[in-house]
Amino acid sequence: MPNSIKNFTERRLHTTFLDEYFKEKLASAEYGYMIYQPSSTITKITLKVGRVGLAIGRRGKTIKQLSIDAKKILGHERVQIEVEPLDDPESYPQVMAQRLASSLERGRHFRRSAYGTMRRIMSTGALGCEITVAGKITSQRARVENFREGFVAKTGEPAEEFVKVGRAYAKIKRGTLGITVLIMVPDAVLPDAVEIIAEPTHTSREITREADEELSEDLETSTEKIPMDDEFGDLEELDASDSDIPEDAVKALEEEEELEELEDVE
Repeated sequence: MPNSIKNFTERRLHTTFLDEYFKEKLASAEYGYMIYQPSSTITKITLKVGRVGLAIGRRGKTIKQLSIDAKKILGHERVQIEVEPLDDPESYPQVMAQRLASSLERGRHFRRSAYGTMRRIMSTGALGCEITVAGKITSQRARVENFREGFVAKTGEPAEEFVKVGRAYAKIKRGTLGITVLIMVPDAVLPDAVEIIAEPTHTSREITREADEELSEDLETSTEKIPMDDEFGDLEELDASDSDIPEDAVKALEEEEELEELEDVE
């Protein structure tokens, strides 16, 4: 077997063994993931956890034991382990699965715990979330309960690239419950999300210009004010033409108006 293939296989095996080991040992510390950086001089492992204090332990007891076990797994003594806090624990499915498992072990109702976990996950901006609880949940008969919100891709490239998976186990009186958490990352770009970007053609420019001119004309017409004299003059003409007043009454009104004008002149 070529050295390149052998090194690649060994690195993947070491990564898998270490990840499973840290998940088990750092479950209470809300283990998220690890960064494995092997080299010829020293192998550096960075652990991302939600609770740094529990990962380090009192006087560094926990981190020392992790270093000893990691050296046994890797087969050499040059191993350095560092612990760093997670920026946003609610966006990591492994952390949320462990929190849900811890909540179920304390006796909290599974449906209430699952919905609370899903609400916290969606508050981080995730596109979707799915939680599965399997086992003897409320009775001696095992069943599966699913909780979904938003959109979570199940197949194809989106499922491989944009869906993160976390698994944990809760030990209760009736047995062991399996918990799976799927989170669709907020910055996922789906294949059906198509945005058409094209420069406007000559015809579209003319149509847009004509529409703008019509809109401006309508606005000018609506804002134009009617003079008061013309308005009331039109009304008087309409009243005089459409009214059914007798001719004698009209003459009397005209005479009264003439008298009033003469008095004003005097």
